[in-house]
Amino acid sequence: MVRVHAALLLVSLIYGYFYVTVKLLFKTITPAELILLRFLLTAILVTGIDQFVLKNPPPQRQDLPVICKLGLLGVFVVQILVAAGVNLTTASHSALIMATIPIFTLLISLIKKQESFQPIKLAGVITAFIGVVILLMFSGSPSAPLPPHYMVGDLIVLLNAFAFAWFLVGSREILSRYSSFSFMAYCYIVSAALFSVCYLGGEQILYHQFGLGFLQHLGWQTWLLILYVVVFASIGSYTLNNFALKRTSPTVVAIYIFLQPMISAATGYYVLGEHFTVGMAIAGILTFIGLLLTTVTSPVHTPTISQPEPELVSSQEQEKEY
Repeated sequence: MVRVHAALLLVSLIYGYFYVTVKLLFKTITPAELILLRFLLTAILVTGIDQFVLKNPPPQRQDLPVICKLGLLGVFVVQILVAAGVNLTTASHSALIMATIPIFTLLISLIKKQESFQPIKLAGVITAFIGVVILLMFSGSPSAPLPPHYMVGDLIVLLNAFAFAWFLVGSREILSRYSSFSFMAYCYIVSAALFSVCYLGGEQILYHQFGLGFLQHLGWQTWLLILYVVVFASIGSYTLNNFALKRTSPTVVAIYIFLQPMISAATGYYVLGEHFTVGMAIAGILTFIGLLLTTVTSPVHTPTISQPEPELVSSQEQEKEY
């Protein structure tokens, strides 16, 4: 159990600092440039690991349309939304809102009748969303109210959490036939290909000027932050989180999920000068209570694209276990 708790703590530290990292990166590169690099570098790394280390077989032809649709939702749409949202709001707000992903997952599962209805689950969902409303409406202070774009950013991050939860529910069936690491690889390939076309073709199609010239002006500090996003936040946390999910209870995972906004709030204060308010504290407590109420009786479905896989074993080895 020590390794499980260590893995969950490390995931919380990685993701707690992830939103601060993104805010720091936006001081030197645009959201579109970060998305492009994250898509391309992650796609290359995870595909290399999947094909040359794990040696997993390619997906079957009949599954390609489903994988493409899920990849567009779970990676392409989600990462565009999270970049746009974090750019407009604070790191601590982003982390707190993203902690509602298990709540959204449960709500969608209840709507699609994949989960059995229980009053305690509904109470947890309602409690968590009251916390989110408080965060959106009352997270500023009378002396220093938040600018209007903060609420826009919060709403975009909230939409991102809902989209990712929908992706998780929709991925259950396909993940019964493929390893989650392989699934992540193909989702990133689809998203990287589409976003590259949109990005590089934007100069001809739209009014803006997109190109790769920005790469010449990136310092080593910026590259370190980009590698942190790719290696730790996109791949490392994915591996560690699913390692823990395989070995512990949903409630334990839920508690560690809530460490992420606390870490973001602390690092955001010291690194970015963000302030923690009473409204944020109340919102955080209510969201935490809602998370516990739903996970006491339900499995926590945490992100499988941005957060980790059980163990890096090949599909052939997995078949031997059964």
